[in-house]
Amino acid sequence: MDINSARFGSVQINEQSVISFPDGLPGFGKLTRFAIIKCEQTEPIQWLQSIEDMDISIPIINPFLIKPDYEIEVNDDELDSIKTHSEENMIVLNIMVIPDDLQKMTVNLMAPLLINVGEMLGTQIMMDYKPLPLRYPAFDALMRFYKKETEEVGADVGADAQNK
Repeated sequence: MDINSARFGSVQINEQSVISFPDGLPGFGKLTRFAIIKCEQTEPIQWLQSIEDMDISIPIINPFLIKPDYEIEVNDDELDSIKTHSEENMIVLNIMVIPDDLQKMTVNLMAPLLINVGEMLGTQIMMDYKPLPLRYPAFDALMRFYKKETEEVGADVGADAQNK
């Protein structure tokens, strides 16, 4: 299916990759259908694009890139809501806030998104029983990630062959 995202323009979405959030997401009303859009310019930040409201695209990230020792606690009811208790079938993502001053970007560690990739079902849980911040600083960790990625790719990537 083609969607016309306010952020990304025309995007082709595979119907099988649409994630259903039966309970919606807090703060986003009755929106229940989303797709993850990977944008080369913002990797590892990805975007949770609403299929129902083209103006809604939410920045998300793998929290373990920001905080490698991140731990979540999930109860059985939360796992039942996405029809899996298997870690192999599940991905964990967290919502980011990216203000104009990028150095102040944060990730919400207290309310991760759990997605059953087999059923394409998602939920956002609130870990209010765990001492995690709603606004965990993300800028420095992302800069370390980008630096590491650049080093692993190599210094001569993109170098003009005639200048070697």
